[in-house]
Amino acid sequence: METLYKPNLYPKEIREQISQMPPLSIEIANRWALGWPETVKELIQAGEYLEALMRQEAEERNILSRADARNLARHEIIQEFGLSLSPPSPPLPTT
Repeated sequence: METLYKPNLYPKEIREQISQMPPLSIEIANRWALGWPETVKELIQAGEYLEALMRQEAEERNILSRADARNLARHEIIQEFGLSLSPPSPPLPTT
């Protein structure tokens, strides 16, 4: 089972929901936390994090299930299909 990187980055409710998700979701959460921790924090504050994580997981799962690129790593396959490895930008604050 995949372990969540920096679990204290997430509020308890989000951390618990992530722990119930498939390993691919946890892998994506870890990638985002390692590469884009500030964006993760902003998405959490905006209430958009879980939705973005679930959408990314579904898109990656779809791509990986269709891909016939046995000689490429997962991240290479994902990028080959035009999907970003980074989290989406959080919504701009309204003034």
